[in-house]
Amino acid sequence: MTNQPIAGFDVSKNFSDMCILSPDNKVFARMRVHHNISDFRKACSLLKEAEKEFAMTPIIIMEATGHYHRLLFHFLKNSGYEVIVVNPIQTDSIKNINVRKVKNDKVDAYRIAILYRLRELKPTNTPVEAILDIRNLCRQYYDISDDCTAYKNKLIAILDELFPGFNDIFGNIASKTALEILSTYPTPEDILNAPKDMLVEIISKASRKGLKWSLNKYDKLIEIANEVKPLFIKHSSSNVLLNTVITLIKTFQDLLKQIENEIHKIIANNPDYVGKAIELLDSIPGIDTITAATILGEIGDFSAFKSPKQLVAFFGIDPSQKDSGQFKSSKNKMSKRGSKILRRVLYTTAMANVRKKCNKELFNPVLFEYYNQKLASKPKKVALVAVMHKLVYIIFAVLRDQSPFVLRTPEEHKKLLVLKALQQRGKTA
Repeated sequence: MTNQPIAGFDVSKNFSDMCILSPDNKVFARMRVHHNISDFRKACSLLKEAEKEFAMTPIIIMEATGHYHRLLFHFLKNSGYEVIVVNPIQTDSIKNINVRKVKNDKVDAYRIAILYRLRELKPTNTPVEAILDIRNLCRQYYDISDDCTAYKNKLIAILDELFPGFNDIFGNIASKTALEILSTYPTPEDILNAPKDMLVEIISKASRKGLKWSLNKYDKLIEIANEVKPLFIKHSSSNVLLNTVITLIKTFQDLLKQIENEIHKIIANNPDYVGKAIELLDSIPGIDTITAATILGEIGDFSAFKSPKQLVAFFGIDPSQKDSGQFKSSKNKMSKRGSKILRRVLYTTAMANVRKKCNKELFNPVLFEYYNQKLASKPKKVALVAVMHKLVYIIFAVLRDQSPFVLRTPEEHKKLLVLKALQQRGKTA
């Protein structure tokens, strides 16, 4: 138990409540700190009074509350104080410390300070600015990606009436080639009236494919246009709706590209930690640069995780427990207490590892076999969650050992563990 004065901060959107505890756990001072420079300076004055009173610099504890804590965190950090950021889930554990149900910001600030005094809070080392920037960029990336997907679905709905069958010609309706064609020739009638050389040039230029590929797509477009022309339904608003949706999709795609470029810049400017970690994560099958950046951004400081089980819990794929007295629950679900984005990228990575590539090769033969073994006795979702668990253990091992992923069978992995154990015994003998 630390004997230093402790300042607990309960962070809200526009203000934070501060409670300073003396070394004997009495309330030395309270203050509502509005998020402006004047109140920040007043808070620092109170902290200096506590430092003078107890001849020790206060330790500051605050919750990681979205982005709201960042201004206050940086101000206090730059003022020379040790600031520890904790997970809000941990501070919830003391909400019922009193018999009466009391929930307000002043009480929460006191509880945060008490929890740290009792060593019930585990500090979360705030990631370096580069990782925070990556985290924010990746979260924005997925928000925009979701919006883009929504408008892709709207485009498909419009084409179901305006140009049935167009979707079958292009694997990706939002590809540059498809969007360029629709922008210039949006209806079957427009396609049939378009000069062949102009349409082939648009296809060739947008796709960057050869003439043979472009002519093949042209022939399919003409075939579909002739086939669906009698079914063509044109409304007065059709072209406006189509152009609006296409413009929005292109805008979203440009924004996603800008975010990708900015992430690559941050990686290039921080090769020692950020670049190295993303390179290691990128070596795992099914993980690309954006996925690796997302994982790193959400995890932050990897040194905070001492075991793969802790990382599994952080991902929120650990089983929740519902036991009370003699009751033992047999239907435990995922806790889902971690980052939603982490589970999202982990799910897509797991799906990639249990599928085959276009050339019929496997992304990860070991996980593919493991998944199919699980399917023999488990539902599909349960089997996939088991694969997700394996992937988290792989992520932990790669970051812990600072070594790229190497595909090994379970037998090979066991032999390696035995060899390491023997080597360790030889060193301690």
